[in-house]
Amino acid sequence: MRKPELARLIAHNFVVVNIDVGRFDKNVKLAAQYGVPIRRGIPALAILNPRGRLLYAMSQGQFANAHTMDYAAFLKFFRQWEPRR
Repeated sequence: MRKPELARLIAHNFVVVNIDVGRFDKNVKLAAQYGVPIRRGIPALAILNPRGRLLYAMSQGQFANAHTMDYAAFLKFFRQWEPRR
């Protein structure tokens, strides 16, 4: 998220809440509440609407290999969830 375009997109459209899962021994109930099986890989995320309703949860560890993922894939993912104004 260090690329300026992606950073702006995220900062303008999303509230990022970092959740510490420790060694998969912290906040696991919170992850489960939002349908994010952290054992499939982290980082993982859930996207909620402004009222807190779950819109999307990474259920398959989609960002587990984030360090090797193409920048365009991140940009595409966040653009698809960008709120329509």
